[in-house]
Amino acid sequence: MSKLIVDGELMLYGPVGFTDFWDESGFTSSQVVEALGELSGDIVVRLNSGGGIAMEGSAIHNALKRHDGRVTVKIDAIAASAASLIAMAGDQIEMSLGTLMMIHEPSGMTLGPADDHRRTAGVLDTMTGVFAQVYGKRTGLSEKEIRQMMKDETWMAPQEALANGFATSVSEHAPTAPTADAAFDYRTYAKAPDRLKRLAGERKAMGLPMVAVAAAPHKRKDVTMTEPNLAAPDDQAAANMQDVNSRIYQLCTFAKMTLLEANEIVLDAKGDFAKAQTMVINHLADQDPMGGRVSPNHFGDSNGSVMVARDIEDALYARIAGKPAQGRASEWQGRSLLEMGAALLEARGERVISRNRDRLATQIMSSGSTHSTSDFPFVTGNAANRFMLDAYRAVETPLKQLARVRNAANFKAMTIGRMSEMPRLEEVLEGAEITYGSRSEAKETYRVKTYAKMFGISREALINDDLDAFSDTLRAFGQAAAQTEADLIADLLLDNDGLGPLLDDGVTLFANARGNKAVTASALTISSVSDGRKALRDQKGLDNETPLSLKPQFLIVGSGNETTAEQIIAAITPSATEEVNPFSGKLSLLVEPRLEEDAWRLFASPDQAPILEIAYLNGVQQPKLETREGWNTLGTEFRAILDFGCGITGWRGAYLNEGE
Repeated sequence: MSKLIVDGELMLYGPVGFTDFWDESGFTSSQVVEALGELSGDIVVRLNSGGGIAMEGSAIHNALKRHDGRVTVKIDAIAASAASLIAMAGDQIEMSLGTLMMIHEPSGMTLGPADDHRRTAGVLDTMTGVFAQVYGKRTGLSEKEIRQMMKDETWMAPQEALANGFATSVSEHAPTAPTADAAFDYRTYAKAPDRLKRLAGERKAMGLPMVAVAAAPHKRKDVTMTEPNLAAPDDQAAANMQDVNSRIYQLCTFAKMTLLEANEIVLDAKGDFAKAQTMVINHLADQDPMGGRVSPNHFGDSNGSVMVARDIEDALYARIAGKPAQGRASEWQGRSLLEMGAALLEARGERVISRNRDRLATQIMSSGSTHSTSDFPFVTGNAANRFMLDAYRAVETPLKQLARVRNAANFKAMTIGRMSEMPRLEEVLEGAEITYGSRSEAKETYRVKTYAKMFGISREALINDDLDAFSDTLRAFGQAAAQTEADLIADLLLDNDGLGPLLDDGVTLFANARGNKAVTASALTISSVSDGRKALRDQKGLDNETPLSLKPQFLIVGSGNETTAEQIIAAITPSATEEVNPFSGKLSLLVEPRLEEDAWRLFASPDQAPILEIAYLNGVQQPKLETREGWNTLGTEFRAILDFGCGITGWRGAYLNEGE
């Protein structure tokens, strides 16, 4: 078992990114990944670290975010610098009284000429930006506010961290570790509390070893006329790795990737820059999302070819969407498809073998003369995917607002478990034992399925500079993906004549026996909605005893009830008490024409009582476009794929009136 696991908890004590030789404290991202492989479900992470290597901290942050269970981070004494980034991965972040958290801008040092210093400064700026995104996402503070806090080197006691959103709770219990990470030299921080500086001074006075790393330095191998003073092999290897990782971070910045995305690339590439290039482009294909997958060495080292591809992609997207191109992309407006394709070939260093339109089209589509993958299908796929997603998002069903979104790792059936409420706390008499409480459980299942179609852009269309049919097809595919989702979700609600699917207890989603269906169908009125609200309020938990006091948030109707529903939720200025609209501003209206004309439903917020769950494969929450060189046709083939599933998680939190 990993040495980081103690009594079932992940203990992250000491410097981030390496192990101190003297007291063996500290931890690396690879050690954390290894330890997480031995843990499953909900975990507790205990953190006591003065900081360390910034990129190691972000890699550990990402590893914790990928964990399949709930992560509770308990700061036992201190979480400073890179350790504070690790803390942000917690679903819950608990600080004990007397503990500290600190955020600041990452730092580093460079040995070399001016260009090397400028390069390091650029990397540090990039790291500051992406780290600020992580802090901002956790706290809700603006990037400007976070950046200022980082610049100021902000130290926070528990209550301050809680108020600023860096912690979710403060424990009054004494911390497990009464002393901050003792081996760290806190004097390297400009604004460290005096007690930490004294701790470092006392340790140094005792002749004990100390750690003082805020970020890994960027080293440059000197070229000298005499015998060089070479670093130790391990140090040199670390410096080379750091150099490659810095280049990868720069590449991720050009690709406009987030910290979470960039660090996954750094962690998985393991110092292989060529592999990182391929992963960056493939990641953009899946997540940006901009369709298609590419083979290694798709783009050269030159950032110029990447920028040309990006500009042409933006120009193609504008053309397909019928919009004016913006920025640098406007330079390509009015250029033919063949001209754009030839420019892509030249940008990556290939020679255009012929200006004959037919032969040029063949080279642009396949680069057959060099037996390599052409940029043009990839760039076209990116632009096509963006336009398809515009069409998809424009017609998404509002019913998705009712759903809790889940990530599916495969196509196997997924079980939706729901635990009952905890039993009441009971008085414990003097000398008596505390008794165990039991909880019941309900389960439902569904799975993700794949929905897909293929189409292509022909060599003839490329030669004729014709994208009209292509854009019409993309729009239709995007709309079809959204309609597929809408059909599947609506079918759940319409199953069994509108009563919904059978749940694990053999009863439909809506039933009189559940108390979530109107006994007598009635039209949509203030009075009938009031009855539905009361029915939601009165629903009991799985123990059939605990009042849930659920509040309706959504009023769901078909197209036949849209106007009446708007009147019910409209804000009015009453002239008498009886004219007061109790639902003004309290309900959100969702209109789905696939639902019945007369029936209407009330749903609580999915955060309070999830009824509907939707899932996407590997977190890709939209259709994606993949490309390849045409085989059945001369040109490029595209396939639109949607990996989607939906299911009902339970019945509590919804109400049906079949209307009249």
